[in-house]
Amino acid sequence: MPSVILMGSKPGSVVALRTLLERGWDVRHVVVSRKIAHPWIPGETLEEAARANGLSVVTQPELTKMAVEPVDFVVSYMFRYRVRPEVIAVGSRASVNFHAGPLPEYGGWAFYNVAILDGATEYGCTCHHLDDGFDTGPLVEVRRFPIDASNETAFSLERRTQEEMIRLFVDFCELAESGRAIPSVPQDPARMRCLSQEQLEAMKQIPRNADSETVDRYARAFWYPPYPGAYVTRNGVRIEVIPESERARVASLLHADDLDRLSRAARAVAPESRPLLRTA
Repeated sequence: MPSVILMGSKPGSVVALRTLLERGWDVRHVVVSRKIAHPWIPGETLEEAARANGLSVVTQPELTKMAVEPVDFVVSYMFRYRVRPEVIAVGSRASVNFHAGPLPEYGGWAFYNVAILDGATEYGCTCHHLDDGFDTGPLVEVRRFPIDASNETAFSLERRTQEEMIRLFVDFCELAESGRAIPSVPQDPARMRCLSQEQLEAMKQIPRNADSETVDRYARAFWYPPYPGAYVTRNGVRIEVIPESERARVASLLHADDLDRLSRAARAVAPESRPLLRTA
């Protein structure tokens, strides 16, 4: 089976690691980004999963200081930093990245958000070769699926996309195991769009005098708790706007344990401590 260095973050990378191990791949190192944590996401982190399997866990700066032998593949799966050229060079067959947007039109940051603002009719995810740019390398495969942008939030689109991307990852594993050449299709420069994190933040401000449809579209495009969402300013105060479609869902989550919580409170009162109700 192929040898690999896996770089990643978030639950998708944990599932990617488990998939590699289940398929018998030789995972030489797992590269994590400890400076970026997601404490609100329950479950095992990539570092915890790797250590539980006795694997080498390093950061990218640590990896570059090691005498690393070539591997068949370097795989970046939602890794949060640009992969360094010396790391890319370690992949003898290919060094690839899994990006949660269809390239070339949704590179960089803000890919879910822009698709909703665009009113896109399809979305997708991409496996592409790593190069010196950011989401600019030749394409291995783009998996697309239809969407109704008027009913999506950044959160809901992310969930759909992550499921498609792990399927794309399994397809890549099967291709790699077959020994066939890894496709490499240059991206069309005329269609490439890559937004920065700073541009993403600037886009969150809802235009002044926006109509109700535009306000809702912005609110949905940037709804991804716990990150700050779309907002308006009034007298210098930033006021975030919650999508109307999310109010009931958030309320149901907040009240999900009401019955159990109150039942536990009732059972916790010792009989001898209960005062008798008296009437005057």
